[in-house]
Amino acid sequence: MSNCLVSISDQAFFTIVTAALEAYSVHHGDPNAEEESKHLETFGNLWGYRSTSGLGEEVFRVVMADVSTAAHRGQGFVIDKQESYDAKSDFVSVYYPELAFLGDYHSHPYTTPGDGIKTELDLERQALYQFSNADFSSVKYQQECGRDYRVGLVATVFERGEGVPRSSKHLDGGSCIRFQYQDMTIWIKAYVWAGVDYRRKSDKMVHLICPNLGFNAS
Repeated sequence: MSNCLVSISDQAFFTIVTAALEAYSVHHGDPNAEEESKHLETFGNLWGYRSTSGLGEEVFRVVMADVSTAAHRGQGFVIDKQESYDAKSDFVSVYYPELAFLGDYHSHPYTTPGDGIKTELDLERQALYQFSNADFSSVKYQQECGRDYRVGLVATVFERGEGVPRSSKHLDGGSCIRFQYQDMTIWIKAYVWAGVDYRRKSDKMVHLICPNLGFNAS
């Protein structure tokens, strides 16, 4: 796979991160129930276009991201509905015909001590901010169903009682960005597929760009 860039617009960044934070921090479910849950995963689709940079790099520009409010969410899974994708795909084709479906994003929520994660570095050593086996299987399933799935993003959120300052930086050769918000550390990791399931190569030679965080192409 040639070098490629994944660029996240301000709107897409806002939606992805706030959806992940809401699912992480806010109780969901019936307000009258004895127990409500938070630290949930969330899910949404990515819409944008594909182009080529002046240096010949393949560019995937994520212009917009949505939130799947009908998805079945839990603390270790999220399942979207085909009807949700169909409804949004049709809407985009009518009102945003210049955009195409690129893929999707979801979140990974982690807590301490609930998940046995003590620090941000502990989470990184276990590569918990990366796609799981189930995430790769989901991509393969969508490709086999005929979706032109090219870009997968995962936003990982981790909070501990007293936040420890960590520098914002690129990880995994540039395919992941790490930054902090309040006492939370957040990772956004990008994968790119060229039409087939490059499971072991999907994050190689991928550079994630998020200009409003200061992560640029250079």
